[in-house]
Amino acid sequence: MNYSAMAFETFGAPEVFSKMELDLPEPDASQVMAKVEASSVNFADVMARQGKYPVEGPPYITGLDFVGRVVKAGSPSGERLVGKRVLGFSDTGSYATNVLANIDLVFEIPEEIPTSDAAACPLLIGTTFGLLHRGDGVKPGDSLVIHAAGGGIGLTAIQMAKHLGAGAIIALVSSRAKADAVLDHGATHVVVTAEAPGYPEAVKNLDPKGVNFVLNSVAGITIQQDLEILRPGGQIVVFGMSSGEPGIARTDQLHHSSKAILGFSFGHLRRTDPKSARRIMEQALPLFTNGTIAFDKVTEYTLYDVARAHRDLESRNTVGKLILKT
Repeated sequence: MNYSAMAFETFGAPEVFSKMELDLPEPDASQVMAKVEASSVNFADVMARQGKYPVEGPPYITGLDFVGRVVKAGSPSGERLVGKRVLGFSDTGSYATNVLANIDLVFEIPEEIPTSDAAACPLLIGTTFGLLHRGDGVKPGDSLVIHAAGGGIGLTAIQMAKHLGAGAIIALVSSRAKADAVLDHGATHVVVTAEAPGYPEAVKNLDPKGVNFVLNSVAGITIQQDLEILRPGGQIVVFGMSSGEPGIARTDQLHHSSKAILGFSFGHLRRTDPKSARRIMEQALPLFTNGTIAFDKVTEYTLYDVARAHRDLESRNTVGKLILKT
């Protein structure tokens, strides 16, 4: 089937994207084909475009999740989804008019949910649920620090942590302009990382005993700084390195005080164990459909304006989620 995608042949700046007319294979027995309403823009897409994150090609088509309507199934087990409005995860890149997706990783949603909300949801809610339940998980009364709290994962994590009964929710943001958004979504404290005295000292002033839990998508030097603010027995969950540098920790900083650093990748789980990823989504999605988690900070672009969306995301001046409407 012929379809359109915003793709690239070589890695580089946002300008490498161009509209391509391609051929989409028929869905295999494990897949359905969907017509895309919208897809979301993630930092993993930026890194893939730069050649720092795995993506198949050339041509390279990025984009991890989507909302749309199933138009074809590759097996009788998928026929129940034909004609249904779904959100889910693409096998073929979602910066496109059509996608193939694993049956286990598409989920029927009500017709009345706005496109922008539905497009923002899949990766954010699945990743955040996995993060906050990693290891011991966030328990009632726990204090936590959330890096990059003004982004999509950050705003989702604030709401979900509040739902789980967390105590102090300390949101780290890159600029004062993002403070209102994180407070509106339930953060109890905001720390602007660019301002003196720096976030470790600011967090220590807020919670002198140390926090129970840290969500870190930045890595680099922040891992050392997070260990300074973590109480004995606490956990850091790392799920990215937007700084471009991996984090490094000394093991004596861990075993002396029973601190833990854990990793989490919802993408790896989807690729290697889609049924486990589905179980996470089945637990997390009701928090979206019942209104507990809202995706109300969304910036919309057209699919063919993807280069501008990438430039805006890389500027770190955006709040919430960026989506591409087809």
